[in-house]
Amino acid sequence: MLSQQSSAGLDLIALFGRGGFVMWPLLFCSLLAVAGILDRGFFFLFRLRYRLSTVLDHIQSAVGTEVPAKALGDGDDPPTRLARLYLENLDATTEHRRNVIQRQAGHDLHRAEQRVGMLSAIAALSPLIGLLGTVWGMVEAFATIETLEQVKPADVAGGIWSALLTTVFGLCVAIPAVAATRWAEGRIEKLARDLNLVVSHLDDWTGRVTQR
Repeated sequence: MLSQQSSAGLDLIALFGRGGFVMWPLLFCSLLAVAGILDRGFFFLFRLRYRLSTVLDHIQSAVGTEVPAKALGDGDDPPTRLARLYLENLDATTEHRRNVIQRQAGHDLHRAEQRVGMLSAIAALSPLIGLLGTVWGMVEAFATIETLEQVKPADVAGGIWSALLTTVFGLCVAIPAVAATRWAEGRIEKLARDLNLVVSHLDDWTGRVTQR
């Protein structure tokens, strides 16, 4: 009997209803967070797969050929694309080559940063929305207390724990969003370092000066 009552009291749909109107924006945030996490997870784990040491070895081998840009092949990872663009503009002015490389690097970093800002916003807003629901619920609970001549714990306990639900749900949404944001930011920083390292190596191997 007790286990049946406990499972009924912890039914997710029932808890959602007890949380009040604030649960709807939290539900919306949770759906956006799941979509953003899946999108960035797929991008970083499957679309952005490369081993930098292998890429650098391939680039170094291509530099010594007659047509180095073609020798790189059709590799579609950001370091290879950047190296191909560098070698295609090898005989251009330093300023032109730098501008072309910066545009390509900016484009690749922009692709990596998509949805990360949304996840960061959800991570920041979800606890605040949950706290708003809790404060609103506490206001309603104390308003109920004011109307009662004799207050029993049972009269307000239900309203208080219902109010606290929104904070719990807000944290449940925010914690994965924070973790995903930090992970994605780390991958973006690594990509930026890798692109910078590729250009630095190409400057050494070709005898050009691109980076300031």
